[in-house]
Amino acid sequence: MNNLLEINQIKKNYITDREEIKAIEDITLQIHKGEIVTLIGSSGCGKSSLLSILAGIDKETDGFFFFHKENPVIGYMLQNDALFPWLTIYQNALLGLKIQKKKTKESENYVKDLFKKYKLEEFMNKYPHELSGGMKQRVALIRTLAIKPDILLLDEPFSALDYQSRLAVSDDVFNIIKKENITTIMVSHDIAEAISMSDRIVVLSKRPCYVKNIYDIVLTNKKNPIENRKAKEFSDYYNKIWKDLDINV
Repeated sequence: MNNLLEINQIKKNYITDREEIKAIEDITLQIHKGEIVTLIGSSGCGKSSLLSILAGIDKETDGFFFFHKENPVIGYMLQNDALFPWLTIYQNALLGLKIQKKKTKESENYVKDLFKKYKLEEFMNKYPHELSGGMKQRVALIRTLAIKPDILLLDEPFSALDYQSRLAVSDDVFNIIKKENITTIMVSHDIAEAISMSDRIVVLSKRPCYVKNIYDIVLTNKKNPIENRKAKEFSDYYNKIWKDLDINV
């Protein structure tokens, strides 16, 4: 596989008034073009911190990472949809393009095509409060896709949804990512969700985190996330990852 991103010995410490907190001990990874990689680990272990570093938001780190592409476009989608309530969902979807000064007739048509492709065309002039939580997450994804990212960073993108909506939206998001062939790094606390969506799962240790284990997810008749949960290998992956997490309850 072709590597899109190489992460080399990333380390991160936070300085407070009282102490220095080591958040990331050492993370070294290679991310292949077109794959979905999920980072999973206990709460506060440093998963979201790593995404912030890769997005260029947090620059106070040791180690380095580099893309095998000049001037890569990075899409970053947070836990909540972050839609502005006073804008229509179509206007919301154009925000990234406006901020990056890439809004053209061609890019507008691309966004309209995304709405049509993912069955939201009839809601384009609606406002966020008129949509379900799942639909708002789809709009947030379209807004991120509008800039045509080379890599997509997803930070717990389904955590605000109820269980049934979470299943449905994870299925939709997976299908969209695969159809658009976008390399994706996702953070999740949900082992089942990670197995069902990922090509690889990276298990991180407790803080300060390091890469504890990496699983290539190979499922019989691999399809979409809902169907993947029925695969015979699913429970075996689940049990191994659960043991790796070493969560005391």
